[in-house]
Amino acid sequence: MEDSRETSPSSNNSSEELSSALQLSKGMSIFLDILRRADKNDDGKLSFEEFKAYFADGVLSGEELHGLFHTIDTHNTNNLDTEELCEYFSQHLGEYENVLAALEDLNLSILKAMGKTKKADVTSYTKLPDGDYLLFFGARTEQENL
Repeated sequence: MEDSRETSPSSNNSSEELSSALQLSKGMSIFLDILRRADKNDDGKLSFEEFKAYFADGVLSGEELHGLFHTIDTHNTNNLDTEELCEYFSQHLGEYENVLAALEDLNLSILKAMGKTKKADVTSYTKLPDGDYLLFFGARTEQENL
């Protein structure tokens, strides 16, 4: 795969660029998140040390993690990229692939709803006996939302 991305200091931008470059199938965006979280030096790939630090949970021994890392590293670069992670895990997800796809849809719906909620106006509030607040949102016309 030819890499035509510009280098970006922001890991969020590189994740978005990776996502569009790879054209991930539904439910596979979790692997972009795994890469972003595990990639401590933000170089867009996982070294064995980063892989081990992220995935070591006591289930697999260090030797087993090393074997898994090299099984996933189909490009034989001693680093894992998102393509390799997606390729490997998509073959082993079974029915969980549908679950991940549904969670991805749910996440997008929640983000959209949160975006709309941010635009709402709090016009008044009442302090409840337990110390919480009950907020009242004002209605906005479509023109005000623009």
